[in-house]
Amino acid sequence: MFNSSGLSLQLAPKLNSINNVNLLILTDEVTELEAIIKTLETAEISFTYEATNVEESYLYLDNQVYDAILYNYCSSENDFICESPLERIDWWLTNPIKIPLILITELLGDEIATQCIQSGVSGYVLKHKLHKLPRILEKALINFFHYQQQLEVKKQQEEYIKKLEQEKREWQIAEATKQEFISHLNHELRNPIAAILGFARMLKEEIYGSLNAKQMQYISGIASTGEHLLELVNDYLDLAKLEAQKEELFLENLAVEDICRASLAIVEDKARQKGIDLILNLDKKVDFCVADKLRLKQILVNLLSNAVKFTQEGSVTLQVQFHKNMLKFAVIDTGIGISPADCQKLFQPFQQIHTPLHRLHKGTGLGLALSQKLARLHGGDITLASEIGKGSCFTLSIPRLEKNQL
Repeated sequence: MFNSSGLSLQLAPKLNSINNVNLLILTDEVTELEAIIKTLETAEISFTYEATNVEESYLYLDNQVYDAILYNYCSSENDFICESPLERIDWWLTNPIKIPLILITELLGDEIATQCIQSGVSGYVLKHKLHKLPRILEKALINFFHYQQQLEVKKQQEEYIKKLEQEKREWQIAEATKQEFISHLNHELRNPIAAILGFARMLKEEIYGSLNAKQMQYISGIASTGEHLLELVNDYLDLAKLEAQKEELFLENLAVEDICRASLAIVEDKARQKGIDLILNLDKKVDFCVADKLRLKQILVNLLSNAVKFTQEGSVTLQVQFHKNMLKFAVIDTGIGISPADCQKLFQPFQQIHTPLHRLHKGTGLGLALSQKLARLHGGDITLASEIGKGSCFTLSIPRLEKNQL
């Protein structure tokens, strides 16, 4: 049926999804406002509203936030002028976040209707089908709610990305500071210690005159302590470079037997002094490997030195063999062995085992941690098998690569 204003007053469907909606109703025909209100009430929509004409709408928008705008468009009385509703709502078109706007109008031409849809108008209701308004309003509000959710998600994502970028910048600054600190330590610690050791050796060799027994004792203590300090500084700086991911490997094709014999030669004197046999057990299939020569030798010397240090009698064996796609260097000793509890912490920096023999041979507490990191930098690892009183086996595993795989 129709009321006196000409708007359709057909019964609207009841809605349960729209509650507490605050509407701004724009109309130049006050007589048509009643039909719009009646239609919404019939649908049992919980709403409040303010009504005004188009020319004064900006005054309301400045002071109030609305969930949606209903624009009852009344065309020009001049039938020869085809005016677009968009010409009267420029304030809405220029709003960066458009409040849902539903157009209530007579039949428009195809061109004008297309313009309205493209401009972002949320809904379009013909006046003689006003009963469709509640459903269209519901759909517009739901779409706008989802749109706001997407904006919020996008905002959170952008904030998260900014946070990550800020954290990255802070990390880069921290890394640069760390590298500067490491470089400073390298110069400020290594050089003076090397100088002290040089002077101590000259005095110990009595190049500038003979020393009495007490003086020789003290200068030997200075040299020994200096060497321990230099070893500690070297290990710490190497470990710091690895932690900062600044260590680079210089991979090359190496003769495995040569690198093994060179490593054994470094610990040979200490082994001879203790009466310990050094054994090289090299599988016939093992010939070459791809690794950083300096770092591979550093790992092997560290493992061999520890084995000699904590073996009272018997032997230390360097066993090398291929296993599947890995080259394995096993350092096997007949020493005091390590308990399962101590095995768990042995590769942690500054961790040392508390036994009489370990207290006798003080180390840096960094050697095994550094060796394991160097092994992993090669794409391998170091593992340990040990039993108290029966010795230990430290196994360095690195990938079996060919020269053409570099």
